[in-house]
Amino acid sequence: MICLPEMHNGSVISTEMTLLLCNGNTNTGGEPMHEYYRKNKGKLQKEMDGYLKLVRSEIEEVFGKSYPQAFAEIWSCYEREMLEHFPFIGGDSSSGTRNLTGCMFFVAVGVVGKKYGLSTNDWGRLVTTLYERYFDQMPRLLRRLAGGLFHHCPGLVAKALKKKDKRNAENAAKNPGSFLTQTMEPTEEYSMIYHNLVCPIYEFCKERGYMEYLPYMCNLDYVMFRAFGVSLYREKTCAAGDGVCDFKIKRGAPIPDVWPPHILDASDPLK
Repeated sequence: MICLPEMHNGSVISTEMTLLLCNGNTNTGGEPMHEYYRKNKGKLQKEMDGYLKLVRSEIEEVFGKSYPQAFAEIWSCYEREMLEHFPFIGGDSSSGTRNLTGCMFFVAVGVVGKKYGLSTNDWGRLVTTLYERYFDQMPRLLRRLAGGLFHHCPGLVAKALKKKDKRNAENAAKNPGSFLTQTMEPTEEYSMIYHNLVCPIYEFCKERGYMEYLPYMCNLDYVMFRAFGVSLYREKTCAAGDGVCDFKIKRGAPIPDVWPPHILDASDPLK
């Protein structure tokens, strides 16, 4: 996935809940939580809340309890089943770290929601709604400016992404398994061509048994690019076994729908 936006808005987490959830490491065995994640638990907890409260009423309906209670259960799952097992892929020096930690916020909702009858498909629709609401609250001018870069400044975008390729390669040399990317020059058909060659999110989901959620997570990229007014045309994903995720912005093409997930429709050329 492209980098998840950071949430800085207010938190509904109570002081009591914060003390309950943040005091100490709840690791119950195996390898200890990496120091980077241990130090950033409080920050990650607030970031998760910033996203999940966008679907607060839906979470309360699914879980049959107040949002703070549901959030506590989701965070506990995230901390125990995910945060304690994340590989270190560069920390704050790598934007891919926030991709990994942020994507799994959403997966934790699905894992816990299963106990309350939330199907994987209904979970996918829920997180799609969440992501749509996030971009809806972003100023329209900012979204238009972002989309304009893809439409009118493809050379500038490619130059910036190639710099990111270099940083990712340097980071992966120090932290194996980190994101590796490759940017190609724009063509007459596509104003951007960008590949994820190594995806830690895919590897983590495969290792930890969360692959049923990955197609829906990949599909969220369509939400983001649609919000920017550009046409993402992706034909390969790691989730589909293609060994690479391609991000291509197609010039003058209709903007694809965001639901249902393209990757789950065998007749759909997009993924």
